[in-house]
Amino acid sequence: MKVVNLTYPVEDKIAKSKIVLALGFFDGVHLGHQHLINVAKNIAEEKHLPLAVMTFDRHPVEVYADDHAFQYIDTVDEKAEKMAKLGVDYFLVMKFTKQFSQISGQDFVDHVLVALNAETVVAGFDYTYGPKDVANMDNLPVFAKKRFEIVKVPKQTFDGKKIGSTEIRKAINEGKMELAYDLLGHHYVMSGIIGHGKRNGHKLGFPTANLVWQNKKAIPKIGVYATRTKVNGQWYESMTSVGYNVTIGQEKRIYIESNIFDFDEDVYGKPMEIKWYKYTRGEIKFDSLAALKEQLKKDQTGIKAYFANHLDK
Repeated sequence: MKVVNLTYPVEDKIAKSKIVLALGFFDGVHLGHQHLINVAKNIAEEKHLPLAVMTFDRHPVEVYADDHAFQYIDTVDEKAEKMAKLGVDYFLVMKFTKQFSQISGQDFVDHVLVALNAETVVAGFDYTYGPKDVANMDNLPVFAKKRFEIVKVPKQTFDGKKIGSTEIRKAINEGKMELAYDLLGHHYVMSGIIGHGKRNGHKLGFPTANLVWQNKKAIPKIGVYATRTKVNGQWYESMTSVGYNVTIGQEKRIYIESNIFDFDEDVYGKPMEIKWYKYTRGEIKFDSLAALKEQLKKDQTGIKAYFANHLDK
Protein backbone atom coordinates (compact mmCIF):
# COMPACT_ATOMS: atom_id res chain seq x y z
CA MET A 1 0.00 0.00 0.00
CA LYS A 2 1.19 3.49 -0.86
CA VAL A 3 0.43 6.43 1.45
CA VAL A 4 -0.07 9.71 -0.45
CA ASN A 5 -0.33 13.11 1.25
CA LEU A 6 -2.62 15.47 -0.66
CA THR A 7 -3.21 19.21 -0.66
CA TYR A 8 -6.06 21.10 -2.29
CA PRO A 9 -6.46 21.44 -5.24
CA VAL A 10 -5.27 18.01 -6.36
CA GLU A 11 -3.01 18.45 -9.37
CA ASP A 12 -1.40 15.05 -9.95
CA LYS A 13 -2.98 11.69 -10.67
CA ILE A 14 -1.98 9.05 -8.13
CA ALA A 15 -2.25 6.13 -10.57
CA LYS A 16 -1.89 5.58 -14.30
CA SER A 17 -5.41 4.15 -14.50
CA LYS A 18 -8.69 5.33 -13.11
CA ILE A 19 -9.38 4.39 -9.47
CA VAL A 20 -12.19 3.26 -7.21
CA LEU A 21 -12.25 5.83 -4.43
CA ALA A 22 -13.73 5.27 -0.95
CA LEU A 23 -14.46 8.42 1.09
CA GLY A 24 -14.75 8.92 4.83
CA PHE A 25 -12.83 10.02 7.90
CA PHE A 26 -12.57 6.38 9.03
CA ASP A 27 -11.61 7.05 12.67
CA GLY A 28 -11.20 3.63 14.26
CA VAL A 29 -11.72 1.83 10.94
CA HIS A 30 -14.70 0.19 12.68
CA LEU A 31 -17.06 -2.48 11.36
CA GLY A 32 -19.10 0.07 9.39
CA HIS A 33 -15.93 1.42 7.76
CA GLN A 34 -14.70 -2.11 7.04
CA HIS A 35 -17.99 -2.90 5.29
CA LEU A 36 -17.73 0.25 3.14
CA ILE A 37 -14.12 -0.49 2.19
CA ASN A 38 -15.02 -4.08 1.31
CA VAL A 39 -17.83 -2.82 -0.94
CA ALA A 40 -15.31 -0.56 -2.68
CA LYS A 41 -12.73 -3.34 -2.87
CA ASN A 42 -15.21 -5.71 -4.55
CA ILE A 43 -16.01 -3.03 -7.15
CA ALA A 44 -12.29 -2.39 -7.73
CA GLU A 45 -11.66 -6.10 -8.27
CA GLU A 46 -14.60 -6.41 -10.67
CA LYS A 47 -13.33 -3.45 -12.71
CA HIS A 48 -9.64 -4.38 -12.39
CA LEU A 49 -8.84 -0.97 -10.92
CA PRO A 50 -6.78 0.04 -7.88
CA LEU A 51 -8.61 0.85 -4.65
CA ALA A 52 -7.90 4.20 -3.01
CA VAL A 53 -9.24 5.39 0.34
CA MET A 54 -9.21 9.10 1.20
CA THR A 55 -9.28 10.61 4.67
CA PHE A 56 -8.17 13.90 6.25
CA ASP A 57 -5.12 14.59 8.39
CA ARG A 58 -7.39 15.90 11.16
CA HIS A 59 -11.08 15.82 11.92
CA PRO A 60 -13.05 18.67 10.27
CA VAL A 61 -14.51 19.64 13.68
CA GLU A 62 -11.05 20.90 14.65
CA VAL A 63 -11.39 23.53 11.92
CA TYR A 64 -15.14 24.12 11.72
CA ALA A 65 -15.75 24.28 15.49
CA ASP A 66 -12.20 25.19 16.53
CA ASP A 67 -12.35 22.10 18.77
CA HIS A 68 -8.75 21.23 19.60
CA ALA A 69 -9.81 18.88 22.40
CA PHE A 70 -11.22 16.35 19.91
CA GLN A 71 -10.23 12.76 20.78
CA TYR A 72 -9.13 10.32 18.11
CA ILE A 73 -9.53 6.55 18.09
CA ASP A 74 -6.66 6.23 15.61
CA THR A 75 -3.61 8.24 14.71
CA VAL A 76 -3.05 8.59 10.96
CA ASP A 77 -0.31 5.94 11.17
CA GLU A 78 -2.59 3.51 13.03
CA LYS A 79 -5.31 4.13 10.45
CA ALA A 80 -2.86 3.47 7.61
CA GLU A 81 -1.81 0.17 9.18
CA LYS A 82 -5.43 -0.99 9.29
CA MET A 83 -6.03 0.10 5.69
CA ALA A 84 -3.07 -1.95 4.50
CA LYS A 85 -4.54 -5.03 6.20
CA LEU A 86 -7.83 -4.43 4.37
CA GLY A 87 -6.09 -4.58 0.99
CA VAL A 88 -6.18 -0.89 0.10
CA ASP A 89 -3.78 0.10 -2.71
CA TYR A 90 -3.55 3.85 -2.04
CA PHE A 91 -4.22 5.57 1.29
CA LEU A 92 -4.79 9.27 0.59
CA VAL A 93 -4.44 11.80 3.42
CA MET A 94 -5.84 15.22 2.50
CA LYS A 95 -4.55 18.17 4.52
CA PHE A 96 -7.64 19.78 6.08
CA THR A 97 -7.02 23.52 6.20
CA LYS A 98 -9.24 26.55 6.77
CA GLN A 99 -9.13 27.24 3.04
CA PHE A 100 -10.11 23.68 2.20
CA SER A 101 -13.00 23.84 4.67
CA GLN A 102 -14.52 26.74 2.71
CA ILE A 103 -14.63 25.23 -0.78
CA SER A 104 -17.97 24.43 -2.40
CA GLY A 105 -19.33 20.98 -3.09
CA GLN A 106 -18.72 21.51 -6.79
CA ASP A 107 -15.10 22.49 -6.14
CA PHE A 108 -14.61 19.32 -4.08
CA VAL A 109 -15.92 17.18 -6.91
CA ASP A 110 -14.03 19.00 -9.67
CA HIS A 111 -10.68 19.53 -7.95
CA VAL A 112 -10.51 16.42 -5.77
CA LEU A 113 -12.66 13.54 -7.02
CA VAL A 114 -12.34 14.20 -10.75
CA ALA A 115 -8.72 15.32 -10.36
CA LEU A 116 -7.94 11.97 -8.71
CA ASN A 117 -9.38 10.24 -11.80
CA ALA A 118 -12.13 8.44 -9.89
CA GLU A 119 -14.13 5.95 -11.95
CA THR A 120 -16.37 5.02 -9.00
CA VAL A 121 -16.83 6.88 -5.70
CA VAL A 122 -18.02 4.90 -2.66
CA ALA A 123 -19.16 6.68 0.52
CA GLY A 124 -21.52 6.29 3.43
CA PHE A 125 -25.09 7.57 3.31
CA ASP A 126 -24.19 10.50 5.61
CA TYR A 127 -20.90 11.59 3.99
CA THR A 128 -20.60 15.34 3.45
CA TYR A 129 -18.01 17.40 1.57
CA GLY A 130 -19.06 20.92 2.51
CA PRO A 131 -22.28 22.45 3.93
CA LYS A 132 -24.29 19.32 4.80
CA ASP A 133 -27.60 20.68 3.49
CA VAL A 134 -26.02 20.98 0.01
CA ALA A 135 -22.80 18.96 -0.18
CA ASN A 136 -24.31 15.59 0.70
CA MET A 137 -24.70 12.21 -0.94
CA ASP A 138 -28.16 13.00 -2.32
CA ASN A 139 -26.71 15.91 -4.31
CA LEU A 140 -23.46 14.25 -5.35
CA PRO A 141 -24.89 13.09 -8.73
CA VAL A 142 -25.68 16.74 -9.55
CA PHE A 143 -22.07 17.79 -8.93
CA ALA A 144 -20.64 14.65 -10.56
CA LYS A 145 -22.34 15.32 -13.92
CA LYS A 146 -22.00 11.65 -14.87
CA ARG A 147 -18.18 11.81 -14.76
CA PHE A 148 -18.01 8.89 -12.30
CA GLU A 149 -20.31 6.29 -10.79
CA ILE A 150 -21.57 6.70 -7.23
CA VAL A 151 -22.23 4.00 -4.65
CA LYS A 152 -23.97 5.07 -1.43
CA VAL A 153 -23.48 2.61 1.43
CA PRO A 154 -26.38 2.44 3.93
CA LYS A 155 -26.11 2.75 7.72
CA GLN A 156 -24.51 -0.20 9.50
CA THR A 157 -25.90 -1.17 12.90
CA PHE A 158 -25.02 -3.27 15.93
CA ASP A 159 -27.71 -4.30 18.41
CA GLY A 160 -30.10 -1.90 16.69
CA LYS A 161 -27.78 1.13 16.96
CA LYS A 162 -25.62 2.83 14.35
CA ILE A 163 -21.98 1.75 14.36
CA GLY A 164 -20.18 5.08 14.63
CA SER A 165 -16.93 6.58 15.85
CA THR A 166 -18.81 8.79 18.33
CA GLU A 167 -20.34 5.74 20.03
CA ILE A 168 -16.93 4.03 20.13
CA ARG A 169 -15.19 7.04 21.72
CA LYS A 170 -17.93 7.11 24.35
CA ALA A 171 -17.44 3.40 25.08
CA ILE A 172 -13.67 3.87 25.46
CA ASN A 173 -14.08 6.90 27.74
CA GLU A 174 -16.50 4.91 29.91
CA GLY A 175 -14.18 1.89 30.14
CA LYS A 176 -16.57 -0.31 28.14
CA MET A 177 -13.77 -2.03 26.26
CA GLU A 178 -15.85 -5.07 25.32
CA LEU A 179 -18.47 -2.83 23.68
CA ALA A 180 -15.68 -0.95 21.91
CA TYR A 181 -14.48 -4.32 20.61
CA ASP A 182 -17.94 -5.25 19.35
CA LEU A 183 -18.23 -1.94 17.43
CA LEU A 184 -14.66 -1.80 16.16
CA GLY A 185 -14.38 -5.44 15.24
CA HIS A 186 -11.01 -5.43 17.00
CA HIS A 187 -9.61 -4.36 20.36
CA TYR A 188 -8.84 -0.70 20.98
CA VAL A 189 -5.12 -0.05 20.70
CA MET A 190 -2.95 2.77 22.01
CA SER A 191 0.60 3.07 20.75
CA GLY A 192 3.60 5.18 21.62
CA ILE A 193 6.99 4.82 23.24
CA ILE A 194 8.03 3.67 26.70
CA GLY A 195 8.97 6.65 28.86
CA HIS A 196 10.67 6.97 32.23
CA GLY A 197 8.34 6.89 35.21
CA LYS A 198 8.90 7.30 38.95
CA ARG A 199 9.80 3.58 39.30
CA ASN A 200 7.19 3.20 42.06
CA GLY A 201 6.05 -0.07 40.49
CA HIS A 202 9.57 -1.48 40.70
CA LYS A 203 9.67 -0.68 44.41
CA LEU A 204 6.42 -2.60 44.90
CA GLY A 205 7.56 -5.59 42.87
CA PHE A 206 5.27 -4.71 39.95
CA PRO A 207 7.49 -2.90 37.43
CA THR A 208 5.59 -0.96 34.79
CA ALA A 209 6.24 0.30 31.29
CA ASN A 210 4.94 3.88 31.07
CA LEU A 211 3.25 4.73 27.78
CA VAL A 212 4.00 8.08 26.18
CA TRP A 213 1.15 8.45 23.70
CA GLN A 214 -0.15 11.00 21.23
CA ASN A 215 -2.09 13.36 23.45
CA LYS A 216 -5.25 13.51 21.29
CA LYS A 217 -6.01 9.80 21.58
CA ALA A 218 -9.19 8.67 23.34
CA ILE A 219 -8.26 7.58 26.87
CA PRO A 220 -10.05 4.80 28.77
CA LYS A 221 -11.58 5.90 32.06
CA ILE A 222 -9.52 5.86 35.24
CA GLY A 223 -9.00 2.35 36.55
CA VAL A 224 -7.24 -0.98 36.02
CA TYR A 225 -7.64 -3.09 32.88
CA ALA A 226 -6.88 -6.51 31.50
CA THR A 227 -4.65 -5.76 28.52
CA ARG A 228 -2.08 -7.21 26.21
CA THR A 229 1.07 -5.17 25.66
CA LYS A 230 3.42 -5.40 22.69
CA VAL A 231 7.14 -4.77 23.20
CA ASN A 232 10.07 -5.97 21.11
CA GLY A 233 7.58 -7.18 18.52
CA GLN A 234 5.82 -9.62 20.89
CA TRP A 235 2.48 -9.49 22.70
CA TYR A 236 2.36 -10.24 26.44
CA GLU A 237 -0.55 -10.47 28.87
CA SER A 238 -0.55 -7.45 31.17
CA MET A 239 -2.51 -5.31 33.56
CA THR A 240 -2.64 -1.62 32.80
CA SER A 241 -3.49 1.25 35.10
CA VAL A 242 -4.96 4.52 33.93
CA GLY A 243 -4.77 6.97 36.78
CA TYR A 244 -3.18 9.71 38.82
CA ASN A 245 -1.15 7.56 41.27
CA VAL A 246 -3.30 8.84 44.13
CA THR A 247 -1.64 6.65 46.78
CA ILE A 248 1.81 7.89 45.80
CA GLY A 249 0.62 11.50 45.71
CA GLN A 250 2.20 12.61 42.44
CA GLU A 251 1.31 15.62 40.30
CA LYS A 252 -2.16 15.85 38.71
CA ARG A 253 -1.63 14.16 35.34
CA ILE A 254 -2.83 10.90 33.86
CA TYR A 255 -0.41 7.99 33.68
CA ILE A 256 -0.88 4.85 31.60
CA GLU A 257 1.32 2.15 33.12
CA SER A 258 1.49 -1.46 32.00
CA ASN A 259 2.71 -4.25 34.26
CA ILE A 260 3.76 -6.87 31.70
CA PHE A 261 3.50 -10.45 32.93
CA ASP A 262 6.53 -12.72 32.65
CA PHE A 263 8.71 -9.94 31.25
CA ASP A 264 11.81 -8.34 32.68
CA GLU A 265 13.84 -6.31 30.18
CA ASP A 266 15.02 -2.73 29.90
CA VAL A 267 12.83 -1.28 27.14
CA TYR A 268 12.91 2.46 27.82
CA GLY A 269 12.53 4.47 24.62
CA LYS A 270 11.22 1.53 22.61
CA PRO A 271 7.82 1.36 20.83
CA MET A 272 4.91 -0.08 22.79
CA GLU A 273 1.31 -0.93 21.98
CA ILE A 274 -1.48 -1.65 24.45
CA LYS A 275 -4.51 -3.68 23.42
CA TRP A 276 -7.44 -3.08 25.80
CA TYR A 277 -9.68 -6.01 26.82
CA LYS A 278 -11.63 -5.40 30.04
CA TYR A 279 -12.07 -2.86 32.84
CA THR A 280 -11.48 -4.64 36.16
CA ARG A 281 -11.72 -1.97 38.87
CA GLY A 282 -11.58 1.75 39.59
CA GLU A 283 -8.71 3.71 41.10
CA ILE A 284 -8.42 3.35 44.88
CA LYS A 285 -6.45 5.46 47.33
CA PHE A 286 -4.86 3.02 49.77
CA ASP A 287 -3.73 3.79 53.32
CA SER A 288 -0.29 2.32 52.67
CA LEU A 289 1.98 0.97 49.97
CA ALA A 290 1.60 -2.48 51.58
CA ALA A 291 -2.15 -2.35 51.00
CA LEU A 292 -1.57 -1.23 47.41
CA LYS A 293 0.85 -4.11 46.85
CA GLU A 294 -1.71 -6.59 48.19
CA GLN A 295 -4.33 -5.25 45.79
CA LEU A 296 -1.92 -5.47 42.85
CA LYS A 297 -1.41 -9.16 43.64
CA LYS A 298 -5.18 -9.68 43.52
CA ASP A 299 -5.41 -7.70 40.27
CA GLN A 300 -2.72 -9.80 38.63
CA THR A 301 -4.31 -13.08 39.76
CA GLY A 302 -7.72 -12.00 38.48
CA ILE A 303 -6.42 -10.81 35.12
CA LYS A 304 -4.38 -13.96 34.58
CA ALA A 305 -7.54 -15.97 35.26
CA TYR A 306 -9.45 -13.78 32.78
CA PHE A 307 -6.96 -14.50 30.01
CA ALA A 308 -6.89 -18.20 30.87
CA ASN A 309 -10.62 -18.27 30.04
CA HIS A 310 -10.56 -15.86 27.07
CA LEU A 311 -8.54 -16.80 24.04
CA ASP A 312 -7.16 -13.84 22.11
CA LYS A 313 -9.52 -12.74 19.38
